[in-house]
Amino acid sequence: MKKLNIKLSLIAFALILSTGLLAQEYEVEIGNSSATTVIIKEVNRVTVEAYDGKSIVMMNSKGTSRPKRAEGLKALSARGEDNTNIGLNVQKSGNEVTIIQAARRVEGKYTIKVPKDVKVKIQHTGNWEGGKIEVYGVSGEVEVSGRHNAVHLENVTGPALVNTVHGAVTAIFSEFSQSGPTSLVSVYSSVDVTLPSKSKADITIRTPYGEAYSDLEIAFDKTEDMRKVSSTVKGSINGGGVGLEIKSNHGNAYLRKK
Repeated sequence: MKKLNIKLSLIAFALILSTGLLAQEYEVEIGNSSATTVIIKEVNRVTVEAYDGKSIVMMNSKGTSRPKRAEGLKALSARGEDNTNIGLNVQKSGNEVTIIQAARRVEGKYTIKVPKDVKVKIQHTGNWEGGKIEVYGVSGEVEVSGRHNAVHLENVTGPALVNTVHGAVTAIFSEFSQSGPTSLVSVYSSVDVTLPSKSKADITIRTPYGEAYSDLEIAFDKTEDMRKVSSTVKGSINGGGVGLEIKSNHGNAYLRKK
């Protein structure tokens, strides 16, 4: 029994060790983070997390596997070579850092840690393998353009420009920035937005084939057209502010207060 316990302990230790070796990361140092734009293109299953550091840190939960014959060689694709050894191509030019998935087949999930005040742009135009796009804690501007991607923003301040075709959009704001308008759009799924109760905004909600729901006190525009049945709702909260557009062509829209 004692030998069995020792053997099991060794197996568990080996599993922990191998898991640690599989997780890989790549780091890019930047200068003025508030002037930096991080552009992420065609990266499957990506999460962007803000942190207090001054570098951009990219990690893959499982690393990348390659045949033994490829030892010492770099993976190539039409998007560029894998210059990170985690399946990504990273280029830095001026105040822009561009991250592209170079490897065609990547297991696991990418996590990209960024300074809180960088500007983040995420693009995913592929027809499959896109997965969920998640952004947490970023206080700079966020732009997301996807096709088969659900989008989740949390603890962000905006401005935020999100457009996806086949996925739901969820956005939870810690503050609602007045530095520029925010637009959150899904063509075939729902859009669910949560704002602090004291946020100031001029709101436009469009649901051509769905319904709009809210628990906020909205001052509706008084026009002659209000008596007509319309798929567009316009109004303001807390006296108005920057524009907030919420649009779901074929789903429902939800606007909540924290």
